[in-house]
Amino acid sequence: MDKLLIIMDPKHKHQTALSRGIELARATGASLEIVAFVHEYLDALPADPVVQNNARTALIELRQEWLEKMLALADCDDLNVVAHTVWAKQIHQWINEHCERENISTVVKTGHRSETFLYTPTDWHLIRECPAPVMLVADNKWKKAHPILAAIDLSSEKPVKRALNNRIIDHAWRLTKAMDTDLHLVHALHTSVVLADLDIIDTAAHTRKREEELKPRIEHLRNTWHLNPEQVHIVAGPAQKVIPSVANKIKADMVVMGTTGKTGLAAKVVGNTAEKVLTHLRTDLVAIKPAEKE
Repeated sequence: MDKLLIIMDPKHKHQTALSRGIELARATGASLEIVAFVHEYLDALPADPVVQNNARTALIELRQEWLEKMLALADCDDLNVVAHTVWAKQIHQWINEHCERENISTVVKTGHRSETFLYTPTDWHLIRECPAPVMLVADNKWKKAHPILAAIDLSSEKPVKRALNNRIIDHAWRLTKAMDTDLHLVHALHTSVVLADLDIIDTAAHTRKREEELKPRIEHLRNTWHLNPEQVHIVAGPAQKVIPSVANKIKADMVVMGTTGKTGLAAKVVGNTAEKVLTHLRTDLVAIKPAEKE
């Protein structure tokens, strides 16, 4: 990792993203860019551009003072840090454009895990649109020797899906090396609940058949990444339940998974697996999009 972008959250009591980003930077040698955002509607002020500009400048300076206090408390003088405050209403737009320009390795942000149909939080926008991997951190502290779980999709024959699997595993593997912990893989064997309830399919038999079909791929992954059998989890069920369940079972500190980047109405109605997982997950999530060229 070359450069981490940490997004501060003035509304959050504990600056978990800051502490997590600092810990990650120390482990990987990455530099840090730390950004605080501020935006207020100034309609109540006179329309005079000078007055408006002075108000905006005062608000930016106030937020910058807060940011510098947070950094002083974080004690990160040993790291390469750039910290600044940005005036922006649409935070995700600024982040997405900045990641494109600056080649950010990972965005680190506190995760807000709620959504309504009419309101899409910044987190969901970043998962769907951000060109850089996005780490949404939970309140839990990292524990030594707790593994990192990479969620992959072994069922697809599409080259883009297979390439994304490789990106997910590679990213998770590099994190495990930096954090001196173990890599685990999980694949959810999806079975139609409706067909199972109607006894149209034998769920157990279907699961055994799919596991047998996937054996060559699983063996290839184990040999490539030097994994023991207990480090690969093939579990029947919907991904949004299987992934958090396995993460909890192995006490993972982090889950790394892909996102298709659906946007618009399709994303609201169908959703991305990463977003569904996030609502159940109680640990950090790193969401990775397919590479542009894929």
